[in-house]
Amino acid sequence: MYDSPCRMVFGMLLDSFGITGTLFVCLVFLLIIMAMFMVLKSGGVVSSKRDSILIVGPMGSGKTALFYRLVLGEKRDAPKTVTSQAPNEDTFQPGKEGRRLKLVDLPGHDSQWPAALDRVQDAVGVIFLMDSSKPQFNVAGQKLFDMLCDPSVKNNKIPFIIACNKTDLPDANEVEKIEEELINDLRDRSEMKDTIEDTEGNVIQKTLVDGTGTADMFEFEQSPCPVEVVKVSLHKKDIGPVLKFCENLVR
Repeated sequence: MYDSPCRMVFGMLLDSFGITGTLFVCLVFLLIIMAMFMVLKSGGVVSSKRDSILIVGPMGSGKTALFYRLVLGEKRDAPKTVTSQAPNEDTFQPGKEGRRLKLVDLPGHDSQWPAALDRVQDAVGVIFLMDSSKPQFNVAGQKLFDMLCDPSVKNNKIPFIIACNKTDLPDANEVEKIEEELINDLRDRSEMKDTIEDTEGNVIQKTLVDGTGTADMFEFEQSPCPVEVVKVSLHKKDIGPVLKFCENLVR
């Protein structure tokens, strides 16, 4: 068979520059690698891999203190904290093995809540922290409802742990009472028929049950993602359930 004119001209050009077929392939490969590097460096490609553990909850629940306790470990003293005005982020390795994850402490102020919701699509797990002595059920219920109804949470079945902090205080509510009050709040919100945009921009009704039951009978076992409720005490450095939750995320 005769070579096409284009192929012949191309071959003549390579010969004129002394470029062999093998060298040409290497040059093309090198150019592809350089192009990929430039795209990544410029931020043109964003990894779709979820790599974050989010710490969320009402203001004053101890989120920033928990963030530093997890990042610094038990052997180092965590600094004194104040109400965060911006997210705190650091890398964190749950347990002695497994990949490192990004730990993100998100402010609890209502004005920053929409930005916090935007981060849930990057999450592998969510730590929802509450103050057992001042649960703020209305505020906590709204935030929890928003997250459990988020399409990213439902589609990826992102696990939640509701950690009831300050259980060492004399006026702390029992974990069972906190769970009961939260469930009642979520049931009431499910009946309000609020709406949200799904991943394709369609307006849909916020719901927790998705046809698997009725809102007035909702329990955490019916949640679109795994939810567990535990008690912790940052003051006593008792955060074992949270550590176990994080370790399970990388297994």
